[in-house]
Amino acid sequence: MNEIGTLERLFRYKAQADDEILASMRLFDDASPAREIAIRVLSHTYVVDQIFAANLTGAEHAYTSANKSEAPTLEELSKAIKTSDQWYIDYVSRLENARLAERIDFTFTDGAPGRMSREEMLLHVTIHGGYHRGQVGWIMTENSIAPPADGLTSYLHKAEASTRRRLGASNGAVESHLSSNRPNSAPLVEQKPDKTAMSRLDALTERMKAAVGNNSGLGKTVKFNLKGEGFIYIDSGSVTNEDKPADLTLTVTIDDLRALGQGKLSPTTAVMTGRLGLSDMGVAMALRGKMQELFSRMQPAP
Repeated sequence: MNEIGTLERLFRYKAQADDEILASMRLFDDASPAREIAIRVLSHTYVVDQIFAANLTGAEHAYTSANKSEAPTLEELSKAIKTSDQWYIDYVSRLENARLAERIDFTFTDGAPGRMSREEMLLHVTIHGGYHRGQVGWIMTENSIAPPADGLTSYLHKAEASTRRRLGASNGAVESHLSSNRPNSAPLVEQKPDKTAMSRLDALTERMKAAVGNNSGLGKTVKFNLKGEGFIYIDSGSVTNEDKPADLTLTVTIDDLRALGQGKLSPTTAVMTGRLGLSDMGVAMALRGKMQELFSRMQPAP
């Protein structure tokens, strides 16, 4: 079995898949919080790729975390990932098969010791990247953007068409087949308010008032836009249903806000899947811990 040939094919697939999803990410609205989240997700994969590149070559790296404190621009990230992907293709193409089993000692960013073979490291990089591209693809779907077809089958039948029984197939026929296997990216149907909207809003407002008490502890004004079912506005110890400017506006359905308050929905999951919109990612990141405390106070007592 030619392990080197297989690994090189996997990294060429990774490079193309990265190129395609980064290109599709340009379809995000520039002001959309989902755009920055998607960038941060792929920035994380880039950092991990660089850490393992250093591990493979015995070089030092300056990363103390697998995440950068500041998100790069999409253009910066695209250029960096393209360079990194090409490095891995070149590295694998020059690697001797016998060296794949060599075990390498290294240190994780949290200080824990590690030991993996070259083959295990290379497989981790490809699998890890695919996992996070899937996350970005889901974020795109939740924001009504069709993600590119991301799969080894798609890559092989496009890159090696003549050996995949696609010699006589037109590009259009191949693309039609691949498109039919993409996730359904139809926009979610927005629910219309029901007759109990007012009572639901009142109940949630009362729960929020109890959680806030005399002081929310946020240090900022926060507004929940409940997508047609009203608003909840928090200013220090005051909780109202006013619709006025706030330092941070969270756009979420009333059901998802209740789920957040009950601990049934993770704030991180809600943001990454597009169920929770944020008006200012910087303010949201600064308030993350305090908001989590507020949500925990909304949870019913055991």
